[in-house]
Amino acid sequence: MGLSPYAVQRKHARYSLDVRARLSTSDREITVRMLDVSEGGVGLISPVEIPEDSSYALEFVFPTMQDVFRANMELKSRNGFRYGFIFIDLDESNIALVRKYQRRWGIRAEDNYTERSARSRG
Repeated sequence: MGLSPYAVQRKHARYSLDVRARLSTSDREITVRMLDVSEGGVGLISPVEIPEDSSYALEFVFPTMQDVFRANMELKSRNGFRYGFIFIDLDESNIALVRKYQRRWGIRAEDNYTERSARSRG
């Protein structure tokens, strides 16, 4: 199968990340499962439908790291219960956390996608 056709269009490389995170607004909170992260945004799965044109605050902790990552996001794409969000005004401390994770533990999401595809063809 190879790379996702969207991989070449991305401004930032995505890295696989499997952690629980919290999305919140002034009147709603949702626990979601993160799929990937980049300096530009995140991919995640939500157990409930997220309305289009939504903005949320995101909060989670990278594996083996103590610092809490917090950012504001806007919904960019949706496929079923899989969502793509872009960060709004990500500050330098959070960009540093993403880069630290990528250097230490990051597996490029595209590489992970290719590996899963190869295993499924088996």
